[in-house]
Amino acid sequence: MAHHDLLFHQTFHDSPIGMLIADAEGKVVSVNRAFTHMFGHDGAVLEGRRAESLTHPDDVSRERELVHQLVAGHHDSYQVNKRLLHRSGDVVWTRSTVSKVVDDAGDARYVAQIEDVTEVRKAKDLLSRRTLHDPLTGLANRALVLERLTVSLDAHRERDTTVACLFLDIDHFKLINDSLGHEAGDTLLVELARRIQHAVRAGDTVARLGGDEFVVVLEDIADQGVAEDLLTMVSTAVQSPFMVEGHEVVPTVSAGLALAEPGISAESLMRNADTAMSHAKASGRNRSEVFTAHLRENALVRLSIEAELRSAIREGELVVHYQPIVDLESRTTVALEALVRWNHPTRGLLLPQHFIDVCEDADLVVPLGAFVLHEACRFIADRPDYTGRVLVNVSTRQIGAADLTRVVRAALESSGVHPSRIGLEITESGMLLATQAAHADLTSLSAMGVDLIIDDFGTGYSALSSVLQNPVAGLKLAREFTLRLGDRSTGDRISTAVATLVNSLDMYGVIEGIETEAQYRQALRHGWRLGQGFLFSHPRPAEQIDTSRLERSPEPLAAG
Repeated sequence: MAHHDLLFHQTFHDSPIGMLIADAEGKVVSVNRAFTHMFGHDGAVLEGRRAESLTHPDDVSRERELVHQLVAGHHDSYQVNKRLLHRSGDVVWTRSTVSKVVDDAGDARYVAQIEDVTEVRKAKDLLSRRTLHDPLTGLANRALVLERLTVSLDAHRERDTTVACLFLDIDHFKLINDSLGHEAGDTLLVELARRIQHAVRAGDTVARLGGDEFVVVLEDIADQGVAEDLLTMVSTAVQSPFMVEGHEVVPTVSAGLALAEPGISAESLMRNADTAMSHAKASGRNRSEVFTAHLRENALVRLSIEAELRSAIREGELVVHYQPIVDLESRTTVALEALVRWNHPTRGLLLPQHFIDVCEDADLVVPLGAFVLHEACRFIADRPDYTGRVLVNVSTRQIGAADLTRVVRAALESSGVHPSRIGLEITESGMLLATQAAHADLTSLSAMGVDLIIDDFGTGYSALSSVLQNPVAGLKLAREFTLRLGDRSTGDRISTAVATLVNSLDMYGVIEGIETEAQYRQALRHGWRLGQGFLFSHPRPAEQIDTSRLERSPEPLAAG
């Protein structure tokens, strides 16, 4: 054996890199020790076997083309990342460099040097997965779902079918996170991801955008009816009861559906579905909405109102009006409710129903609430002859997370007003949804001397015991029941029962929405002591409130 042949033979067998020699027909001539260790194959068994039989079937066609170019003399070698099969059947990712050589007899040989890059590949796949997948649920993330949506839209341009996008938002998910903890919230999200995936078809893509928002890309949709059926299947799957931390949770979703229009981009289609979902959520949650051009116009209007509202808070366009609460026996004013108004430069004076929803969605309710609290305290401080309370409406979002106690304390200290002069009205549903942090906030406010009043009582469909878990001083009966006074049925029974209840609990109760003398007389007969409504006065600007004529009782809302 020539010296150089001996040197090659030693290098071949002792190399730490796997090596394989094949003849001109692609059959294995020899493999080295590193190769047999890497793939578990006995070298003698492999001799005469076609080399491509060791390659993963999905990678064979691509390598055949490279081999063809090598045989034809287009290049002297090539390098390729491909999968080879271990004797056990496991896949080994490799980087293979294949070179053509000619032996002393003039016969062509092909030498492959093979490196195991499986661990490198796994690291790259993991990095790619982290970049394109949600780490909690394993679903596609925003970047990946937009990429797949773009591919789907391109693929459907020449088809009779279309693509649809679902945008899902889990109702009241923050309540679960705040009350049961983030671990419980994560457990629920993982379960919901599983349910949504099982509810859609194999070719559809499910993604989590973060928080409690999910997106589904529906392929090959014949018409809107098919998409709506799939949406119903997803919503139904989500709503099965689920035990989290020993609590039964029945999740619901607010959902938006949008179908692709000719030429639409992935971003626009997803935004349309998001717009429809937002409308479903604003309409009461646990429902779905199909995107239309009208919804787009509404969204643009809301966006415009949001921008104007931010400016209004900053520029002082908001004002507070005050509506009297009267002693029904004497019809004298004993307290005032502070009600915010927007003095819009072109649309005139706007009531809360025209902007509160936008305020909630845009996270402006906290600065708005702080403004009203400071105005109410300033009203009291500027009128030393007025000894009654001012009641202020607060949103559930102001309690707990926004530290309402701190905001109230700041307003009281800056004005020098005593805490007993302020009452906070919180809706019954807000009381029911109060988190542990919110309960602590409410308890702190009550300990400070601020009265807590349940507003719109009777609309939350709750057991009274659950509402009274908080330190409640009084309640206001929802005006829906005032409208039914005198019906000799449910309206009268509820009014009488609640009036009896508040008196027996030594709380104070206010019946709202009294607009006629007949309603006034019925309220008195049912046992109500305090009332509010247009019969007595509309809300008026601060400068129109004559406090010199108001009741001077130091306990204007005391029961009994």
